[in-house]
Amino acid sequence: MVALTAFALLTRQTRADQYPATMVISLPAAAETVEPLRPTPATLAALISAPSQSVTPTSSDPRPPTSTPTPALRPTGYYVAPLNPTPIPTPELPPAAPFPASCDGPGRMNILVIGMDGRSANYDRAARADALAVIGVNFGDRSAQILSIPRDLWVQIPAYGTQPTQENRINTGYALAGSYGYPGGGAAFQAYVISQTFGLRIDRAMVLNFTAFESAIDTIGGVDINVTTAVHDPRYPDDQGGTLVLEIPAGLVHMDGRTALMYARTRHADSDFGRMRRQQKVLMAVRDKLLTPESLLVLPSLVQLIYQSVSTDLSLDDVGLLGCVGPQIPRESITQIVIDSTMTTSFVATSGAQVLLPKMDLITPLLAAFNTGQ
Repeated sequence: MVALTAFALLTRQTRADQYPATMVISLPAAAETVEPLRPTPATLAALISAPSQSVTPTSSDPRPPTSTPTPALRPTGYYVAPLNPTPIPTPELPPAAPFPASCDGPGRMNILVIGMDGRSANYDRAARADALAVIGVNFGDRSAQILSIPRDLWVQIPAYGTQPTQENRINTGYALAGSYGYPGGGAAFQAYVISQTFGLRIDRAMVLNFTAFESAIDTIGGVDINVTTAVHDPRYPDDQGGTLVLEIPAGLVHMDGRTALMYARTRHADSDFGRMRRQQKVLMAVRDKLLTPESLLVLPSLVQLIYQSVSTDLSLDDVGLLGCVGPQIPRESITQIVIDSTMTTSFVATSGAQVLLPKMDLITPLLAAFNTGQ
């Protein structure tokens, strides 16, 4: 991200009374009335033509004056002029199947899932996306893919309207939608940024905050997650601006909404890559729970929650298609992909931000595999 700051100029106050000076002027000593002088024209001419004489002030300070050096300017910030980079061509992937017309297929639906940071229900605010994942569902061959995208990936934000191409974190697409005037708002522009970066077609989007996530998990009765590595986070952020110590033991753990959110958000124990893998575990656990017989009774409440607490352009017909094909996709036919440290390079941007440069030669084959299926 390119940061815009200003330089501060050091100021110096001149002390006018540092070297006081007095002018010596002689006044009449007598108190009697003094007649004003009335110079003759000859006297005036002599005064005008006489050479001027300077009066040297006398100082009450016997020390000779010294020159005060001008202080050097010291920068108190930085400003980096934003570049207008040459646009990078969008990767060309194998054509994806068209949008499905029925549960029997063929067809493919790519859904962008955006997790927002915080509990604000105002999804129109200029906020960065905290989590990004694309879920692809193939209706013909009954398969699916999950692609997790690092939020710190340094990419080109495509030009739109009067805004030029710029380099920034990929998750800033959501916040920039307002200044770009992009129709559809943050979710639509975030989808556009991802489609231009990776060549993926994004059909629908879903945005949820912390509260909506917790409520969805609680509505289905919690989830069971096999925690392969115990979680110890001594600095997990709480909702009051502080931190708490988070401990989740290894093994099969039943999580309510609050615990599942903490499991999906924590990253101090490892990295953002580990966090994305945990998020995929939560998604798979939700999928497994929705396929249990007891979840049939809560599906109406879950659909109501989606349209009350989640921002999405999924229609009721779309939800019906997903509800039809979902149970027919076996777990082994779901491919999980994380753009991790092997496909990125750590990089310090000109603004000082710690970001990740994508290795597109390694990412593009995974995108091609993600985009396949009928």
